[in-house]
Amino acid sequence: MHRRIPTRNKTGWASNQLNEVSELFVAHCRNVPLPVLDIGAAFGLASLAAIEAGATVIANDLDPAHLAEIVKTNKLTLLPGRFPEDLYFPEASLSAVHASNVLHFLSGPQLEQGLAAIARWLAPGGKLFVQASTPWQKPFRAFVPVFERRRDAREDWPGWIENTRDFSTHRKLDQIPASLHLLDDLTLRRITEAAGLAVQDAWLYRRRDLPGSLFLDGRECAGLIAQKPELSLIPPPVQPITMTGLHE
Repeated sequence: MHRRIPTRNKTGWASNQLNEVSELFVAHCRNVPLPVLDIGAAFGLASLAAIEAGATVIANDLDPAHLAEIVKTNKLTLLPGRFPEDLYFPEASLSAVHASNVLHFLSGPQLEQGLAAIARWLAPGGKLFVQASTPWQKPFRAFVPVFERRRDAREDWPGWIENTRDFSTHRKLDQIPASLHLLDDLTLRRITEAAGLAVQDAWLYRRRDLPGSLFLDGRECAGLIAQKPELSLIPPPVQPITMTGLHE
């Protein structure tokens, strides 16, 4: 039975069912050489599934109380802290990063900082899996025209809402922060590519565990999968031609 569990720190809800992007992350974890990072792990649904698939997992969450409820195993490291400012990993030390229902709580500058950090942390060939909320959700239907006008004007952050109560009267607004960043596939693609990752897919969809009260038109969620380029795909620096070389 599908259930949604309110987070303790009022950043939405945790599901007891993997969404489609999380399933792709778990499948990727069946054969990875390095640890993987689950950002915003909450009560550990995706983290534990990734461990079951064979990965060593670093589970991060803003609230240590969430992490304390995750079943401990020798393949799990718990890391409380706010992404991106509180997290640090050595360059090229992770095989994958999973961020489900996290990025829409970040401002534009935080998104840029966070994607740049993820690009550093991933090893060549490592993958990023993102699931985020879009403006096309019933509680925010009044914001859709504003978002689309900003997007058409090519504003950098068309989905940023300073005060959610300016656009929604949903009875559970107190379970999310006052400011929210509703994202679409184009914005996610732009910032991910700017960080140096190659986007393999970016799409809009309705995830299977979404409550019916959020249904609008089938574009309620955004997914993205990206990969850090292999070293062999990065062009070598151009070597200057010297006069000595011309006469050899």
